[in-house]
Amino acid sequence: MNKRIFLLVTLPFVACSARASDAHFMVPPLLRSAAPELLICILVTMAALVLACLSLRRSVGLEERARTLHGQLAAERESRAQSEQALADNHDVVYRLVRQNEDVRDSERTRIARELQSELGRRLLTLRTDLSNLHDSATSAQAPALASRLESAMQHIDGAIGAVRAVAGGLRGFGPGDGLRHALERCLAEHAHLYGMRYRFEAGIDPSSRATQDRSARLAVFRVLQDVLATAARVQHGELHVRLLENAGSLGLEIDGCASAPGEVASLPAELIDQIRTMGGVLRVIATSGHAGRWSLSLPVRNSAPDLATEMAVVA
Repeated sequence: MNKRIFLLVTLPFVACSARASDAHFMVPPLLRSAAPELLICILVTMAALVLACLSLRRSVGLEERARTLHGQLAAERESRAQSEQALADNHDVVYRLVRQNEDVRDSERTRIARELQSELGRRLLTLRTDLSNLHDSATSAQAPALASRLESAMQHIDGAIGAVRAVAGGLRGFGPGDGLRHALERCLAEHAHLYGMRYRFEAGIDPSSRATQDRSARLAVFRVLQDVLATAARVQHGELHVRLLENAGSLGLEIDGCASAPGEVASLPAELIDQIRTMGGVLRVIATSGHAGRWSLSLPVRNSAPDLATEMAVVA
């Protein structure tokens, strides 16, 4: 309490306790003839009014300050909401850009695989046919040394043809009209044929799943299976158990029997791992009761993405 308020509150009591001669000079001339009781009431009323005015002024100042702070808080909240919305829009643009970039890369892989098979594969087959004719001629001419060397060359060419087919199969994805289940089964069959692996494949499909509308998610699942199988082909394994899980809002893949350690996720290409993270997916190796870990992939699925230029125009 400041000094003025203290004096106003204590003034009536001072007036009552002071001597008459002293109180006489403290009272205005117009009120000196009034009764002491009336004088005390007037002084107390004046002090109460002054206190009320000061309290009202203080409360008005506090209300104005509260309104100012409330306005600043509302402005900060609005600015934060706008920043969060802009960040979400930018993340969505990056998300769609990654998906479209993966579609472009898949198209390029498919083109390279087609050229490998149509050009290099055709030339190797032609060369093998020529060597086969020369081998027959050498056999007819009773030249065993030449025939043996030609037969060895034919075996090398057979190995080159198999390698070209394996590389082309690893590059090839699946077309827009191909189903994910068919593509996974084809990939498993090719690896089983090349490396002699045994496998089981299961597919759990939810009728309400939107996975068929999300090509990038299906392509990511296909690439994970390809890379995991390429890693598994270097080590002798038992039977692989692959499960495709299509839920209403997610697409999952589980692979058992790869003898994978929990830290083996880093063995996959870094660009594939970054793509899965950008898409909001989770890829990990889960420890199981057996010696082999379980590869687990889960990806959210979305409807078909609009054109990226249109999306960026909306964000801008």
